[in-house]
Amino acid sequence: MKIQPQMSSTSPLSVWLDPHPALDGVALIDHLFNRMDGLYPHKWRSAFSNERSVANWRQAWAEGLSEEAVTLIEVRAGLRACRRQEWPPSFAEFLKACRPSADYGAALIEAVEQMARRESGSDQWSHPAIFWAAVKIGAYDLSRRTLKELAPEWGRAFGEQIALGQWPEIPARLPALPAPGGTHSSDVGEKTLMAMLERLKAESAAHQLGG
Repeated sequence: MKIQPQMSSTSPLSVWLDPHPALDGVALIDHLFNRMDGLYPHKWRSAFSNERSVANWRQAWAEGLSEEAVTLIEVRAGLRACRRQEWPPSFAEFLKACRPSADYGAALIEAVEQMARRESGSDQWSHPAIFWAAVKIGAYDLSRRTLKELAPEWGRAFGEQIALGQWPEIPARLPALPAPGGTHSSDVGEKTLMAMLERLKAESAAHQLGG
């Protein structure tokens, strides 16, 4: 199936609805339709009585994927889950397949709280995916931006981590060394924390690239 998009390229839906060069001009949402058709022969297309019903599905799912900030990595995870399901999913079911057992809001709150506690070494993480997603965003942004501002970026970062399926262990916080002849100032502690987080970001990126 290949339906020409009717949305402007300035629309936030454009990433899903516009022709994609890597797919020979097929939009991502249409590529997803085709993948579902391949996974569920006859069952998938039989749910659409005419082109209008296909267009309705296309618009509704593109809006949902865009507003939920679903990443391509998460979509691939959702498609893998569909291979084990006999019947095609609703959007809600597909979203759960993309993000299995993940409470994104609770995970974000944990990330903000525990990253703040990490400077004192009192942080406790319920899952390494939360820690590594928090590292990707950074302690600075987590401490200064609101939950609403963080939500879209967190959705992408945490979703990418969940899709990995395995994670490095959470490293112990590196103790900061006091300046000669004195003790830590809050400024020294903050600089040490930020340097450590930059190192952890590099380690996380190397792990995700297979390094």
